[in-house]
Amino acid sequence: MQFRAWQAVTFVVLRLPIRWSYFIATVAGTIGFYCWPRGRRATIRNFRHVLPGQSAKAIRSAARRSLVNYCHYLVDFVRFPSVSTAELLSEVDGDAAFAQLDTALQHGKGAIIVSMHFGNWDLGAGAAAARGYPLTVVAETFAYARLDGMVVEARKRLGMQIVKMERTAPSLIRGLKKNGVLALLIDRPSPGEGIEVDFFGGKVELPAGPARLALSTGACLVPTAFVRKRSGEPAIQIIADFTVGHERTGDEAHDIRVLTQEIMSAQERFIRRYPDQWYMFREMWTGPRSVTA
Repeated sequence: MQFRAWQAVTFVVLRLPIRWSYFIATVAGTIGFYCWPRGRRATIRNFRHVLPGQSAKAIRSAARRSLVNYCHYLVDFVRFPSVSTAELLSEVDGDAAFAQLDTALQHGKGAIIVSMHFGNWDLGAGAAAARGYPLTVVAETFAYARLDGMVVEARKRLGMQIVKMERTAPSLIRGLKKNGVLALLIDRPSPGEGIEVDFFGGKVELPAGPARLALSTGACLVPTAFVRKRSGEPAIQIIADFTVGHERTGDEAHDIRVLTQEIMSAQERFIRRYPDQWYMFREMWTGPRSVTA
């Protein structure tokens, strides 16, 4: 069913003007918000952390816009294979960030771009690949093989090398040692398996992989966000923090925790500025902050 739905979405999006595709995505996201109680409740609980002190109405509205914006991202993802390189580059405001990336790569140890499910990360990655950066992207595997294949092929056509999350370490280290660029998403809660850090006043457990790779390879670690500049348009702006760093102490667990906290503190700053561009439709925190929906 997911595969057929994706085929239907692709058929429609590629045959409509983009403004109509966004309109349909807005309707679909709004309907989905009210017809998906589990996702709605989880998103609202998450936004209670992100928007403390705001009214229930404001939190609910931000949660709804988040799902709508995610549907806009899906429209853009479907469009990617038919977008020219020139058009792709014109949709990304990232000259300053890429100049800083060039400086970081002069050290010869690669760079790790760490993002969230935020804005339009695939457009940013596509622009990096179009500029000639040797880009490897870590991706989750969809449960449905045919859908997974479609998503992987779409990203490959943008110039990305795809590595699946379940078999990552050796190939990622090789790429970084060749001064490559690695992009991955960190906001995948890992209760009992990850590193516990502070995030919007609560504790979350997140993957240790980005910090561990940076410490083992010496690669530059760069929390990054890909912000949609205007509603109803695909254009994004890349914002990145190139100041993250930590001297190794010899205590690996401590070093990984400190670096992971720095990553999430940077991402928290990004999300505070653009809260409804963060897409998290499952529980990020567990704790007493709850809400009915």
